[in-house]
Order: sequence, then structure tokens, then C-alpha cells
Amino acid sequence: MLKWRMCGEKFQLLRQNISIPQLLGYAFAALTGMSVIFSAFCFSRDIRPLFAPATGLFKPEYLVVNKKVSLLATFNSDRTAFSPSEIDEISRQEFVRSLSCFTSCRFRVKAYTQPSSRIPPFSTDLFFESVPDRLLDSAVPDWRWDEQSGVIPIMIPRDYLSLYNFGFAGSQGLPQISEAVVQQVVFRVAVSGNERQQVFDGRIAGFSDYLNTILVPDAFMQWANERFGEGAASRTSRLIIETDNPADPAIAAFFAAEQNYDVSGNRDEPGKLSHFLSLLIAVVMIVGTLIMLPAVGLMILSINLLVYKNQKTLGNLVLLGYRRSRLAGPYCLLALALNTAVGTASFAIAGYAQNLYAPGLAALGITDLSGGPGKAGFAILFVLLVTALDILWIRRKINKIKTPARG
Repeated sequence: MLKWRMCGEKFQLLRQNISIPQLLGYAFAALTGMSVIFSAFCFSRDIRPLFAPATGLFKPEYLVVNKKVSLLATFNSDRTAFSPSEIDEISRQEFVRSLSCFTSCRFRVKAYTQPSSRIPPFSTDLFFESVPDRLLDSAVPDWRWDEQSGVIPIMIPRDYLSLYNFGFAGSQGLPQISEAVVQQVVFRVAVSGNERQQVFDGRIAGFSDYLNTILVPDAFMQWANERFGEGAASRTSRLIIETDNPADPAIAAFFAAEQNYDVSGNRDEPGKLSHFLSLLIAVVMIVGTLIMLPAVGLMILSINLLVYKNQKTLGNLVLLGYRRSRLAGPYCLLALALNTAVGTASFAIAGYAQNLYAPGLAALGITDLSGGPGKAGFAILFVLLVTALDILWIRRKINKIKTPARG
């Protein structure tokens, strides 16, 4: 009975010496810090699909590399071609996810329209290039070569159509043409070489935003070069590099050291935006942590004051046979209860913040913000970590209590 009465007195003594303002100050600071940390973690989980390699907003980018055309290259085109050792050196760089070569045509190409076409009549010499089909920057339906149909799908830079509509057409009094109209037009493509000639139907199957060339399916290029190609296979003069982060400083450093290379492609905006979002999340997490540190310090200070006020009584309880671990129990329960309440409220605030930015992510195609057990698991682990630090400090202070000298 004495033991239970002393235990009840121990809890009653704790309640009498609790400083409500100190605990409220800790709760407010901890609530702010945890809310910031939980919100930043939830946001980082929710925007993860944007960084998906194949489907995200920051999908792998492509850089086109060629050599600069110098005065000497004017008289010797081999100076602008890549040697096997140069290609191997570039492919071994850490920022290179994959490397492919442009394939050029080794035959003559002439395109012209029929009198009944929907666009103004034209006749022009052309050139074709190809790259592996997986490197196309836009989905192109029916991007395949079928020798039986005899139709060549062609992709042109979107800038070509813009130059015609807003430059040439306006100055010459010609009608402007939409992408949809251009894709419906079928024109003739005359291919000749190796003492052979054949006329195909051609159509614009799509538009490229970063490949500044006239593309045909790689299968057609291989077939046509074998049938109509003249001379030896042309040397590689342009490379296409797939990279996850076009703004990687290693890219700029490598090509700055190689003064003879030109790099084109949209290698600034997506990479910079990706880097900015990652940096923003890291800064927010750091700010939340910096807010949490004083909060934990305030909790430790409150515990120190409680232990100090009860130091004599706690020492007497030790003399009566109470284990120090039992004496630390009420303080540990207080820390656990307070951190659990603060953690639950912080998680609810993070959920409210998630509802605020959800419409913006929905506009980017992200509608599933559940995040699975990861978000709740992170919150629970964080609360347990903070509580564990408090408990370690409590036990340390209780173990340092000196028992009164026996009279």
C-alpha cells in the first residue's frame, strides 16, 4: 500500500510542478516545426511522378552535339566528323544516359506537290536523317516504314512551319497553314542514286521541338541507303545524347574543355526547374528542422526545471527503494503524450496544405496524392525520434540525481 501511495504522490507532485506556459511554448514551436517538415515531405512525395524518367514533366532530355565548322573544315568535311575514340570518350561521361548517332542519307531526294494539293505548289531538293525511333520527342502515330505501302512518314522541326507562316507566307501573300492541314497533305518524294530512281508518297507525320533536321524512320533510312546509297557510308557528324539533367554542371564543364564541340537542345529550363524544386524542398526541410531544434531544447529545459524542482523528493524516493527508471516514467509519459498530440496536429496541418496545392498538381496530371503508408510512416518515425531524444535526456537527468545524505 505504501508503495502505491508513494507512486500516486509522485504523479501528483509532477502535476503540481508542471509549467503550463513552458509546455505551451514547446507545443507551439514543435507544432510549427513538425508542420513544415511534414508538409515538405508530403510535397516531395507528391511531385515524385514529375521526375519519372519516362512519363514525368522532367523526362530525360536530349542534347545534339556536333563539331564546329572552321575555315579548315570548309575544305575538308572530315574535320567535322567524330572519330570512334571521340564517340567512346563522350559515351563514357557520367551525365550520358545513352548516346546515338544521326544517320544521313547517301542518296538524292526531291519533294514536290501535285497540282491538286491543299498547299501552294512547290518543288525542292531535300535531305533526310534518322535517329533511333525511341528518341523522338513527340508521339508520332504510324511512325513506321512499310515498303508495300510506299508512304514515307516525315518529321520536320516545328520552327520550319513557324518560319513559313510568320515569315515567308506573310511577305509573299501566301496563306498560312496549320499543323493539322500540313499533316493531311500527301506529296511526292523522288529518291535517286546508285543508278536507280523511285517515287514515293510522303506525308508530314509530326513536328519536333528540338531536332533541327528532317527525319524519316530509321528502318526506311537503312533500306534506302542500301538500295540507293552511293559511295562509302558517311562518317558520323552529329550525336544525340540522352541525359537525366541537362543543367548538370558536368555537361558544361566537359564541353567547355572541348572547345571544338557545339551543343544544342533545351538544356536549361527543365534542368533548372528540377534543380530549383529539389533545392526548395531541401531548404524547407532545413527550415523546419531549425524550428524543431529550439522546440526540443525548450522541452529539455522544461524537463530540467521539473527535475530540479523535484530533486530532493526524487532523491528520497530513491532511498525508499524506487528504481530510477520508474521515477523517469511519468516524465517519459508526458513527453510521449505531448509529442503524439503535436505530431497528430502537425500531420493534419500537412494534409490541409496538401489540399491547397492539389489543384495545381492536378493540372500537371498528378491526381493520386495518397502516397501510401510512406507519409504516415515518416510522421510516426519522426515523432518517435523526437520522443526518444526526450526520453534519453530524461533518463540521463534522473540518473544524475544525488540521494540525500543519511542523518
